[in-house]
Amino acid sequence: MTRRSTAAAAGVPLGAFTRGPLGVALAVSAAVLLAGCSFFSHSVTWTKNGATEEQSHSDLAQCREQADVQTERDRNIDQDISAANSGANAGIDTSPLQNMQSYHDDRRYKSILEDCMAQLGYQKVE
Repeated sequence: MTRRSTAAAAGVPLGAFTRGPLGVALAVSAAVLLAGCSFFSHSVTWTKNGATEEQSHSDLAQCREQADVQTERDRNIDQDISAANSGANAGIDTSPLQNMQSYHDDRRYKSILEDCMAQLGYQKVE
């Protein structure tokens, strides 16, 4: 007796899940999920010669605030652009695009935070 996959047994060709827009959306979603897991899987410590713990916490809080403000501004701009183009996306599932935008926002926040801390003389220790 030959074993068949559940999809094949149901009469759905196996390749149907990997072709077309749905397949692309699934592949992109999987990539974003995997990248997101690696993004949050480690913590970062900052070090600076001569900096007290209090100063380090204060500098980190300042850089986080700067990253929050800049990414919120960028997110608002992106939402305005998306609202202006909403007619072009009528009937289209935009959740994969929203997931990619969320991933981009997280990467942007991290980049701004790292740049700010480096400008203040800190080095990243992973």
